[in-house]
Amino acid sequence: MDMSAHPRRGPSQRGRAVTVCVLLLCMVALNMIWTWTGETMFLLSSAVPVLAIVVLFVWGREHAMFEVIGGPWDGARVPVDTVGPDTDVLVLHTHGGGGARYAVDGHRSLLYQGQTPGPD
Repeated sequence: MDMSAHPRRGPSQRGRAVTVCVLLLCMVALNMIWTWTGETMFLLSSAVPVLAIVVLFVWGREHAMFEVIGGPWDGARVPVDTVGPDTDVLVLHTHGGGGARYAVDGHRSLLYQGQTPGPD
């Protein structure tokens, strides 16, 4: 697999956490206004932040990436669909014609295991 072009990255984990926190605070504020005023509009509008959180997490799952640790591809990100559910070792092609072996870690990481011989 040639990884010369890096796919677009989604929002960072910290960015998602801040977004979720703000959305939950909005939901609480809208529920409090509903409690004080009795207006059903505030209760219904408090569902919008909850729906936004659900969409944020569903969208994030399909854009999740494996991070490459060590070797020639250190720091690169590999799409989830590149790594199958039963893949133990993934070989990424290097510029010299060989390949770099990476072990699949359960925490969305690929750990460098060494070089593979190139075609001679």
